[in-house]
Amino acid sequence: MTVSSTGLWVVGVTPDEEARALPDRYIHLIRPGDWERPPGFGETLAWWSNGGDQEPFFELPADPSEPLAPTSAAQRFAGFVEDANAPTEAAEAMRDASMTLMPETEGAGLFVATARKANPVAALCYGLGAQRSAMLPGWFGNFLLSAEEVRTALPRAEEALLLSSTQRSAALTRITAWMTAMGDAPDFDAVELIEAPLRVIRHAAETGSGVAAFSRWY
Repeated sequence: MTVSSTGLWVVGVTPDEEARALPDRYIHLIRPGDWERPPGFGETLAWWSNGGDQEPFFELPADPSEPLAPTSAAQRFAGFVEDANAPTEAAEAMRDASMTLMPETEGAGLFVATARKANPVAALCYGLGAQRSAMLPGWFGNFLLSAEEVRTALPRAEEALLLSSTQRSAALTRITAWMTAMGDAPDFDAVELIEAPLRVIRHAAETGSGVAAFSRWY
């Protein structure tokens, strides 16, 4: 990632038949060794899942005019999310194909989050915490669901994203902290990051569609 990089997270509906067909269409691109666990990957997952999400991720700088400073915990989780969603040839081909199947404009069936120098899905997972983010479908913001899988995933997605006022306030504070300390996106819409993914999944359930989601850097 360069200083001018932009993190992208896309969640969009796709035709059910295409969602079911895509894995077989690109399975031939998977090669042995395309993705291997980086050193410490399992340990970091266990750390995050067993209380690491509640460690201090940001600290106040010595100069009050400066932004929050990320701790080693924040850097560890950011690196983990990047490692979890490595851009292999097969994954990138499926993401490209999924994008062409989604609606052309944002709305009920499409959500696109962008943030300068920050990964939106990492911010969402940090905002929700380990327990709630684990209820979301897929693997740290990446998934491809058929219409049947959408209906199965919806209740847990609702449990993850329908927050009480206290929970919502805490999540928004954490997302904002991530976007300002890990990136350069102080005006990022944290509310949409919580509300829009569920809106898309619900729309897919109502219309009998599939859903795809993925992250990228530009």
